[in-house]
Amino acid sequence: MKTPDLPEGKPSAPSKRHFNLTGELFPDTLPSVIPARWPNRGTRADDALQALLQGPQNQADYWPSWRLGASIKSLQYLGWAFIKRDIVKPGCRGPITEYALDRTDPSTAVALGTHGYEVPQ
Repeated sequence: MKTPDLPEGKPSAPSKRHFNLTGELFPDTLPSVIPARWPNRGTRADDALQALLQGPQNQADYWPSWRLGASIKSLQYLGWAFIKRDIVKPGCRGPITEYALDRTDPSTAVALGTHGYEVPQ
């Protein structure tokens, strides 16, 4: 069914395409960087983060849990960023992934800085 035009030839309502906002309404009120959230104490994600704060981790050398990858994914959901690379370890069938905190990522850097950890400038 075709919508009839008004007598002066203009549609009865303005087009919706002119009312879509492309940016934030109040950009000055938004934080410049949203920091990564710290996991709850005593969780596997917390154990993994504490280990990663000491240095890179891989499943072959990580003993608190046999599911390091799952803990890393939980940390990614909380906003943490990682550098991943494949390594070859003796006794492993193939290459395994080694994870390190990406301290240059803005969210990770802000979260570490607020807790007193060293962050590269």
